[in-house]
Amino acid sequence: MRGIAIVDRQPDAEQIAVWNTSRDGDRATNVNAVVIEAINDPDAMTKLLSLVHRCVVLKTEGTSLDGLPIEGEALDVADVAALLDEVEAQQSRILDALTDYKRATRSRTLVEPTFPPRPAPEDFVPAEDTPSLRALATANYFGRSWTTWLSTDEERRRRTVQPATGTTPWIMPETMNAATVPDFPEVFSGRLYVQGMG
Repeated sequence: MRGIAIVDRQPDAEQIAVWNTSRDGDRATNVNAVVIEAINDPDAMTKLLSLVHRCVVLKTEGTSLDGLPIEGEALDVADVAALLDEVEAQQSRILDALTDYKRATRSRTLVEPTFPPRPAPEDFVPAEDTPSLRALATANYFGRSWTTWLSTDEERRRRTVQPATGTTPWIMPETMNAATVPDFPEVFSGRLYVQGMG
């Protein structure tokens, strides 16, 4: 997967806007933006396909993908909220594991994790009601949400190996002891349809 392609194509619109968002280490960044003239450009669908290839499509509020060469089920803004619900569940599991470890070891020196606040969709309203700015606002909301996941799970990963001894598992139980931070939580990952890979 290359990343997430945020697509804005309102019904009867003459333009299709696409913002691409990708993982860059421990954060998500917007990496590309294109506005396609859907009616006057004979290569419009070819351009769209190249922008969404090997990406998961996330459609903006009000977007219709009817007639576009997009396969499978696209994500929508409600799916971003579902991702954030999974992030909060992971935060709770991390805190519970920390509490259990403190209780078992009687440790008083453990550093509490710092989690970023949950992004709110109302904080990502387009400055103008245009295809590119609607897509940008959704890309920013999704990117912040994705970064929130990556930051959260990094707190888990940091607590899998004891720094001084290399002992693992450490604070996290065996079931939470993965050595890497996956792109997304497991349940959310199950919803993702990668274009051109099916």
